[in-house]
Amino acid sequence: MPDDTRTTLLARRYRRWLLAYPRDYRRERGPEILATLLDAADPGRSRPPAREAVLLLRHGFGRRVAEAGRRAFVVAAVAAVLGGLSGIALGSWLSWRDVDRMAPDRATAVSVAHAVLPGAFGDTADNFGRSTFWNPYSNNSLHGGTGVRVGRTSVTGTVPPPGGPEQVAAAVRQQLNAQGWHDVRTKVVRNGTSPPVNVEVTGTRAGYLAAVQITPDLSFDLMWSEPPGHLRDTILGGVAGALLGALFGLGTSIRMRRYGRGRQRAYSGLCVATLLMLTPACLGNIPTSTGSLLANTNRNGTGPSVYWGGFVIYGAEPLAILSLLPILAVIVACAWPQPATARTSTTA
Repeated sequence: MPDDTRTTLLARRYRRWLLAYPRDYRRERGPEILATLLDAADPGRSRPPAREAVLLLRHGFGRRVAEAGRRAFVVAAVAAVLGGLSGIALGSWLSWRDVDRMAPDRATAVSVAHAVLPGAFGDTADNFGRSTFWNPYSNNSLHGGTGVRVGRTSVTGTVPPPGGPEQVAAAVRQQLNAQGWHDVRTKVVRNGTSPPVNVEVTGTRAGYLAAVQITPDLSFDLMWSEPPGHLRDTILGGVAGALLGALFGLGTSIRMRRYGRGRQRAYSGLCVATLLMLTPACLGNIPTSTGSLLANTNRNGTGPSVYWGGFVIYGAEPLAILSLLPILAVIVACAWPQPATARTSTTA
């Protein structure tokens, strides 16, 4: 390969690594840095050494950090948290979107109960949590909140004599295994009060989650089990949301530094408004044993592990929807051209 061709390839590859530096800095100092690198390169080299590439990345990003300022990274960190929690809710919703919104029907629940439960029980079933989009049983919320999956169909019966809770649980477990249920588990809770022992047996099959609770009474709950990709989708949604939020916060903060103080103050106000509107809804995404961090969904007992989608406390849903307005205003403020007479130079 001729030397001029090698030099051209080397220069092109150095320019790619120089993209780590801010645009204005590259425009001012880029040719000088490139000439220095080419002069110091070994004869016949067509690729930058790994050590030089790492140094260019470190110095370039360090320059970007110095120009962005501390406020830009504070905004980026807050945006990453909000974006991550919102991405968790979106990922969970996408995972559940193909599952029936209604609780399993009564006929199915009674049929499964006949095959699983020992002892006598009625042929009637009760529904809890009719809809999985609007949950009418969520406390401290406006219209229940979105993304809640607590729908279940319940059948009650009596513990057959003379067996105790643990003997009945063993019989239930044997029945579930014999009928092809998966992940059959038994949970025993011993209390110092009455009843002294609570036993629960759970299993999954064909998209259903069955939970049999043995106390002084016998109860059977049939619910939809988690979709296979639920955990994967929620994690991917959270990671993608955090990255997009961080990039959005960092990019808008850096861009707003080019404008005057008035527009920068407006930008800060819009960021604070977005934070106040989205925080309650995002905190509502954090699941707990009772539903979510900010709302009790009366989930009593075993149920799918659900990221509740937020929007579950005192009008947080309309506030979260309205937060789109300051976000759009931030985008418009960054894209709106500044009059030539009012432009301020970017400090190096």
